[in-house]
Amino acid sequence: MTIYANSSNSYWKQREKKHVRKLPLVIATLVIYVVVVVITVLHHRNRGSTEKGAPAARPLTQRRTLEQISDIHWKQCESTVDSRKACTTICQPERNSIQRKTMHQACLHGCQQAHVAATALSCRGKVTTEERVFQEIGGLAYVHCSKFQSTDPKPDTFATCRKYHRAGTKNGFRMGLDAINGVLDEEWQKAKDNSDKLL
Repeated sequence: MTIYANSSNSYWKQREKKHVRKLPLVIATLVIYVVVVVITVLHHRNRGSTEKGAPAARPLTQRRTLEQISDIHWKQCESTVDSRKACTTICQPERNSIQRKTMHQACLHGCQQAHVAATALSCRGKVTTEERVFQEIGGLAYVHCSKFQSTDPKPDTFATCRKYHRAGTKNGFRMGLDAINGVLDEEWQKAKDNSDKLL
């Protein structure tokens, strides 16, 4: 039995030496891992507060321009514009046309497609002139109205959709621009009122 006892004792001694050698390596790895996690969390927290959509830390000293708007402004602007209601008003004359239902549907479709896109562009401050918005969205009239190309009465339905696509572009651009300027004016007025209260 002593032969087996000696071999088992030497085996366990060797095994303990291996574990003792690995212990500092395991502790060092854990410390490095914790440091990396803490640095990552702090970096993301600091980066999150300086992103474009975050509210400004300092008070406004002047009204923002269209180049300085953020996600918060875009969302407020786009939520105030009701494209469906605007296009219903724009398409009112087509309700009384000869092919009433078809022409009205073509009108609503073209108008709403363009109105939503034009509103988004003007709310985001990407376009500031009517000419530019027509360059951006006007080319999409054919794509947006293509489903009415073979609808009877053939050329009239497609032409009606394209005509009101243009009207929707123009109206959407104006409404979006008015809405974003209203949002910026309201923000500026609140900032002025708050600074007056502090004084």
